[in-house]
Amino acid sequence: MNEEEQLLTTGRVIDATRKIESKLVACGAVGSGLREKAESLGDRLPAEAARLIRFIGSVRNQFAHESGARLRPDELELFEEAAEAVLAELDSLPEPVPPEKKPSAARRKTVRTPAVPEVEDDGGGENDEDAGALPETAVALPPWDSPMWTALPGLHLVYAFRAGWNAFGAGQLYLLLILAELIAFVLLGFAAVRGSMPLAAAGGVLGFAVYVCGLWLGLREKSGPGLYLVPAVNLAWFFRKVAACIEPARLIVAAAILGIWLAAVQLLLYGEFAAAGIAALVSWSGAAADSLLRRS
Repeated sequence: MNEEEQLLTTGRVIDATRKIESKLVACGAVGSGLREKAESLGDRLPAEAARLIRFIGSVRNQFAHESGARLRPDELELFEEAAEAVLAELDSLPEPVPPEKKPSAARRKTVRTPAVPEVEDDGGGENDEDAGALPETAVALPPWDSPMWTALPGLHLVYAFRAGWNAFGAGQLYLLLILAELIAFVLLGFAAVRGSMPLAAAGGVLGFAVYVCGLWLGLREKSGPGLYLVPAVNLAWFFRKVAACIEPARLIVAAAILGIWLAAVQLLLYGEFAAAGIAALVSWSGAAADSLLRRS
């Protein structure tokens, strides 16, 4: 990638993130960055859109803070697809209504707004039929990055698993396809060893389903013939897609938290209670520190 192409890519990344940030503000979001603005919408923002925004924010940060940041053409296409999906999702969100201008429940039953599609309850108690029944003190659960999930040792493992999963960003679908294809290979291997037709059928059907899904994703990108056209070889294409979206630092932190906790369990089984307690404390402290840093 020459200097001109790099400048063009940087401009496209920054322009897309600015559009998303402006749209978040228009939807009532507050905060100092994409992540905080997305989290401020709470349950109004679907989980998939929140994951895409985290991926977009990570790419934007690379171009904002790293002078040599680059994206391959397929990576840039994946980024722009994620940005378009987020903008489409934000366009479907209802605009926030100031509290002092909210109509009463009785009035809302008589007012018809055919131009605005009905939306599911977002947890704010604004449904026509149930507005008066919900308690005013009801609150939504905090986000998964909240320090609440790291309050107790053991509970922090849920945070670690969630952080590890989110580290794959928009590549989560390709990761699932990798796992499904590997399971298909295992089933076919057992079928060959044991001569089992049911196992062979199960492995074949699963492998064919993964191939069709990968073929559809590859053709949708309009990137021309590639590895996704060949069964089994499409694993290399899936790995490339996962590598383009992954956040290595976050994945390493999640793996370290879980690994240290497993070491604590093993030490406990060997009767090393003091060492096990120290290892468990280190694992829990790491999860708490990572959660606080992510929210700062």
